[in-house]
Amino acid sequence: MGADVSFPGSVPIAGLDDGRRASSRNLGRGSIFKKLRTTAVAAAVFVLVGTRFGGVADGTEGASAATDSPAVTAADWRPGDVWTVSHSAHGGSFDCEIVSVKEKENCRVVRLRYPSPIVTELPQNNVIPVEYYLPLNLRPEDEPRPAVICLHILDGSLELVRILSSVLASRGIPAMVFQLPYYGERGGPNGPHDILARPDRFTAVLDQTMEEVRRAVDFLASRPEVRADCIGVAGISLGGIIAASAAEREPRLHRAALILAGGDLPSILATAREAEDLRRFLAALSEDQRAAVLDAFRQADPLYRADALRERAQAGRVLMINAGEDEVIPKTSTEKLADALGIADQVVWLEGMGHYTSLGALPQILDLTADFFAQDLPPSLATSPAPATGYATPAALLSATLREWTRFYLQEPTPGRCHIVRLSADVQTGQNRQDGELMLIRGNGPRFRLAGKVPQLGSFAIGQGEYPWMTSVSAKTFAGRLGLDAMRSPLCYVRSEYLQSARFAVMAVAGAAAAPAALEALVEIRETPTEDGRRTLIVTPLGQQGPAARLTYQAGAQVPEEIAVETEALAVRIRFQSWQTEAPALRELFGPPANVETQDVAAEDVYRMFGAVINFALESLR
Repeated sequence: MGADVSFPGSVPIAGLDDGRRASSRNLGRGSIFKKLRTTAVAAAVFVLVGTRFGGVADGTEGASAATDSPAVTAADWRPGDVWTVSHSAHGGSFDCEIVSVKEKENCRVVRLRYPSPIVTELPQNNVIPVEYYLPLNLRPEDEPRPAVICLHILDGSLELVRILSSVLASRGIPAMVFQLPYYGERGGPNGPHDILARPDRFTAVLDQTMEEVRRAVDFLASRPEVRADCIGVAGISLGGIIAASAAEREPRLHRAALILAGGDLPSILATAREAEDLRRFLAALSEDQRAAVLDAFRQADPLYRADALRERAQAGRVLMINAGEDEVIPKTSTEKLADALGIADQVVWLEGMGHYTSLGALPQILDLTADFFAQDLPPSLATSPAPATGYATPAALLSATLREWTRFYLQEPTPGRCHIVRLSADVQTGQNRQDGELMLIRGNGPRFRLAGKVPQLGSFAIGQGEYPWMTSVSAKTFAGRLGLDAMRSPLCYVRSEYLQSARFAVMAVAGAAAAPAALEALVEIRETPTEDGRRTLIVTPLGQQGPAARLTYQAGAQVPEEIAVETEALAVRIRFQSWQTEAPALRELFGPPANVETQDVAAEDVYRMFGAVINFALESLR
């Protein structure tokens, strides 16, 4: 379907000047019970008053000296080496210059650059900067292995795809990241906003993006450590949409992981807050210009050539992971693409999560994606996620758990990072059961988001990003944009004695967690045997008649996946879907829900509402 695409010739790297080198399976829906409602708010207060993932490229160049001759083995590459790709889908060959090599904790990161197959009027846009993530155990005698192209999100941040590439490399799978046209060092003063400067540039960028994915396939197919018939593509959000369209156009892409993506681009364009600039751009065009842009948009839609990917999808080689309540990619858009690919019953839905809050499920997303591409690894190279080293005694494990919990409160995230906890809980009293869910995101400074669903109250959300806001159960957001001179602590109207009690409680827990011996003086800790690699601790207070708590851990974990407490009157169970510290923090994480009625109110009134709710909750606990 659609017209054939012609390919311009490549640009030899020797011709680059200094300007060009410049700049339906469920992961679970939570539950929480009525009596925990105030406890959840109190826990949030404890956090507000105050990585899992290594191996992310930081842009630091290696110190190794350049060599005069190219190195064939990637492990031997040095800055200044050149790798030549002899055969390109666009005809001819092209050179790749090695910029730096840096060894990280779980992978080796090679920064390189090569020419775009498309020549534009902006010189730096004609050079593609690449980060190539390689397994540390790469050996010349190994069998070739699968490799993955990872495509970034709309705002151009590489953080998420760097994390994904790092995880893939740690599993033995080479992965590469590159900046899309006009992003980062490839753009001018206005960055990717220049794409909307002219309609002809917009349509040209759509083609350039697809051709650059094909060039990435050329590069990986030329590498001796890569199995050329097992090259995959993965993308998140915008990257996922591009990955779908690229896989349809490029049959050499063996697998595709589409994360938070979908089809039917007109629907996404019409509703997504992120598409506002594009809507204004289209509105300013003449009728003929708008028709040309929309036609190019239609051909870039994953639905346009979905039949070309359908066979691979039905063979199990397309993975779709989507948020059940995505406010950017409508659920119908995901369903249309899944239907077109014939895998409507195989979408992994992150139930109860939105486009940005799905970051709370990042560990599961990474594990699912790595497992998906690892299916093509030769048996001799297949590796599991690295296990934790050493064995922690039951007391040491509980101590580590308490340290993780207090770290959430005591250590403010660094700029651009956040702490995330997502949990569900339920309580059973006789024949009555109540459940719900909670997500708390703590950002740098006063930024935060607390959202969930509890019995009788229903869904709620409060937070502070660029301004304080509160969304009521009637799905109306009160935005504190009026009279906002400076951001304030969300606890500025919480009673001081409550804050002091909260600080004391957290510090007491931190003190108890300082050493296993301190804990053993307070509680009895027993471990019950398991056969599946999990660990279960039974924790009982000493000198008190209190119920025992059962903490269940996945192998190697320091935060339990479940806490259960039972008495004759009730049974309480809390499940942690996600616990992350120093996770990437997208700006949208701290904003109110999209596509709901919003009323601007005085910022001071929102802070007072925060205080009233928290004071009432803490008074109830007392």
